[in-house]
Amino acid sequence: MKKIIKLFEQYKKVDFIPSIEFEREQLYEYVYATNKLEGNKLTLAQTSQLLSNDTVTGDQIRTTDILEQKGMYKALSRMLKAVRDKEELSVELMLELNWLTLSYLWKYDDAYLHAKSKGQQEGKFKISKNKIEIRKAGKLIETIEPLSLPDTAEDNMQQLVKTINESKDKSVLDKAVYLAQEVWLHQPFVDGNKRTGRLLINFLLMKEGYPLFSFESESKNYNSLLVQQYMDAQEDLLKDYITNLLIKKMEYYIKANKPSSKKNKGFRMVL
Repeated sequence: MKKIIKLFEQYKKVDFIPSIEFEREQLYEYVYATNKLEGNKLTLAQTSQLLSNDTVTGDQIRTTDILEQKGMYKALSRMLKAVRDKEELSVELMLELNWLTLSYLWKYDDAYLHAKSKGQQEGKFKISKNKIEIRKAGKLIETIEPLSLPDTAEDNMQQLVKTINESKDKSVLDKAVYLAQEVWLHQPFVDGNKRTGRLLINFLLMKEGYPLFSFESESKNYNSLLVQQYMDAQEDLLKDYITNLLIKKMEYYIKANKPSSKKNKGFRMVL
């Protein structure tokens, strides 16, 4: 923890002003990485092409992948505005981010016909029971009942938000990891629970001044660590993973620092 605290103090003094192109790359990389964890097949180049030109080229491109990227970009933009406006964590914000993530799929695809047939409404918590499926190498090895039922999801999320907002003795990193894990364990949304959790991690950290970071999966996989931390009761797996990503991102900005009288770390292209 000492290293990240020291780096954070250095990072806060950085006057690095990224180009619009660089900002764009950071956002596209986030969308690509977070949805790749859930099986999206679009490459980073295709994601960048789609989000910048609203077109994408390539073979065997799935419509669902296109709609997922568009929804995530919309949710990410909303999260960044919430950071800029210094919004407090709320159930309303959590719901909005979740449904923006699902918005294009919900509107234009048949993926949620079953949920709709049961009366699921956009912008609401789940109304039907769901399950957490633990898979290894694509094979289902265990099914876990979520901590929240449809009739308890909203109250449980209200209590979770209250716990996070009123917790003064925990670091923002501890709170962010706890929040994301609880969202996964409660499964309060009809879909997109892990993706929403990852957005909320960045939301809490960015509010405190940390940079936006993407959930890289080349060496370690966020989803796998989330499961392993819970199943094996191994504390700090996610915390260590996120700490390393933040260190890497802040070191980059510190090295790229160029003296300037202006400061802008607010993603001008979406704000």
